[in-house]
Amino acid sequence: MNIEELLNRKHIVFDGATGTEFQRLGLSGGTPPEQWVFDKPEVLKDIHRAYVQAGADVIETCTFGANRERLKASELKNSIATLNRRAVEIAREIAGEHVCVAGSVGPLGGIIEPYGEITVADAENIFAEQIASLLEAKVDLLVIETMMWSQEALVAFRTAKRLGAKIVGVTFTFEPTPDGPRTSFGESVSDIVTVFRNEPLSFIGSNCGSGFSVMRDVVKEYRSATQLPLLIQTNAGIPILENGKNHYPESPESFGMFVQEIANLGVQMIGGCCGTTPAHIAEACKRIKNVLVH
Repeated sequence: MNIEELLNRKHIVFDGATGTEFQRLGLSGGTPPEQWVFDKPEVLKDIHRAYVQAGADVIETCTFGANRERLKASELKNSIATLNRRAVEIAREIAGEHVCVAGSVGPLGGIIEPYGEITVADAENIFAEQIASLLEAKVDLLVIETMMWSQEALVAFRTAKRLGAKIVGVTFTFEPTPDGPRTSFGESVSDIVTVFRNEPLSFIGSNCGSGFSVMRDVVKEYRSATQLPLLIQTNAGIPILENGKNHYPESPESFGMFVQEIANLGVQMIGGCCGTTPAHIAEACKRIKNVLVH
């Protein structure tokens, strides 16, 4: 599908979680999910395929942590370009002609100065290595996601634009505070919108986080602060530890109801984060069709 054609739709459905699906299928806690791009590509293909069959318009590459800072303790640090390109190839094979592929770019895994030891120049180089590989492999768009600080997100975004990326969005993760939703660096939705006000963002939004209640507030604040298209990818609730494993309490049905609610609040782009499955995305697609009818 042509990305411009997709972006003209009233509602767009992204896929759901990959990492927690890997964990369900046996990924050990100390293994980066990106390792399975090389070790278990058929499992990754099956996950992508399940989301496509569920009705997703966009699937994301398994590259959230595919940068050399986050992978510095792994042998993968020496294969960053190959890793990112291979992840795109796998996603593209399953996406076919009717589904778009988004390159996933997560946080560095370390902190940029002045709060941390990573210089801005080093951050630019780390992001550039990953993003250039994703663009070379022909992703349709980039999602810079799970960001916790506007300045790191800004470095990633500007690097992507410098490298020629056309469709780029940024999503942040928020936690509840007495003053409303805030990132771990204390920034509000309004703060973030202000930082990016003069940047050529394709969309903005939120992913992960602390459940439906906080995300509902995030959506309302975004809608009050900006007219940019919103991408919202919530978790399947707040995980509960059961028998040594995280259990995400929100069912596909409750997830679908929430998706319908935020679509009615003006969210154009919807997907899932941790704990969501193809069943959650299938329910979201069903609910979104209801939104389109009304």
